[in-house]
This record gives sequence, C-alpha cells and structure tokens, in this order.
Amino acid sequence: MENFSMAELYKTAGICDLPLDPLQAAEALGIKVVSYATIAEVYEETTRNLYRYSRFGFSFKEKNGLVIAINENSCGERRRRFTLAHELGHCVLGHLELPQIGKKCESDADCFAAEFLAPQVVLHFCGASSADEIAVCCGISKTAAEIVYKELAEKRRNGYMFLGDNEQIEIVKLFGDYINRKIYRKCAKCE
Repeated sequence: MENFSMAELYKTAGICDLPLDPLQAAEALGIKVVSYATIAEVYEETTRNLYRYSRFGFSFKEKNGLVIAINENSCGERRRRFTLAHELGHCVLGHLELPQIGKKCESDADCFAAEFLAPQVVLHFCGASSADEIAVCCGISKTAAEIVYKELAEKRRNGYMFLGDNEQIEIVKLFGDYINRKIYRKCAKCE
C-alpha cells in the first residue's frame, strides 16, 4: 500500500470533522474490516486462537488485499476505535510488507493512531485547553487524551510553529469548517 501522508489520508477518506471515523478511512483505502467472529468462521479458527495475535485486533495481507480484524467484544468503543486506527497505521505504513512486525512497528502504529485520531494542529487551532476536551472532541480515552494534551502543551510552551509545513497547512484547510465552528462555539460561551 502507498505510504500516505496524514493530509492525503484525510482527504481520500473525506474526513474533515472530529471525532473522525477510522472505519471510513479503512474503507476509502479498500481495506476490509471484519470482526473476530467473521475471521473465526472464514478461517475455521476458534476466537480463542485469534487471541494469539492480539486481544484487540490485528491486520494481515491476503490475496484480495488488506484485512483488519477487530475483536468486537474486547472492550469499549474508544478502545476499538484506537485499535482500528493502530491497525490502519500498520497498513498505511507498510508494516504488512515486512517479514515480522517488531516493537518499533508497534510504536510507530501507536503514534500513527494518536495523530490520526487527535491531529494536534487541528486541536491547537480549535484552542483545545484540556485533556478532557480532547477526549470528548476526538472520541479517545482520557489516558490517550492526556498524552496528546501533554505533547500539545509542550509544543505550545516551546514556541512550536504550527503550520510550519505543507502537511499541517493541508490538514488545517481540510478541517477549516470544523475549526471555525469550534471557535465560534467557544466565543459564544464567553459572551
């Protein structure tokens, strides 16, 4: 699979609002997303055997393309969304072309999922001011939101130049209407 930039991925999937839908992105890229129950049935496996790969989800390549399997019974919706984004990261980053996925690939897929679900440049221009706000806006767990907020706050403290590259400019353009609505709502609350 092509190595998409985040802006290209959002554009291809028609994503321009938060919380975004990782299933929408997978479908736009032609990646099949199925449940563990479906995988177990198709491949004549027990669901328990699928846990060898992961309790939450895994991705693989088959002759017809890429497949992401999500454990529909694993836990809450926010965890399933993160798992889907993580597995989407493996697909987009080309990890399924490698003979084995190691710790570096897992870390890269986690970073991909966090940035995909909670784009910091969008959160910055929306004026996100707390982890709780990020958790609600992005549909991610409080723990994940705290990590994102900590990174965002550190960038702000260090004078990081948002819109410092074409990628960020493109993302802000794509999410422009969303950003404007968020700013308008915040201003309306202050009056």
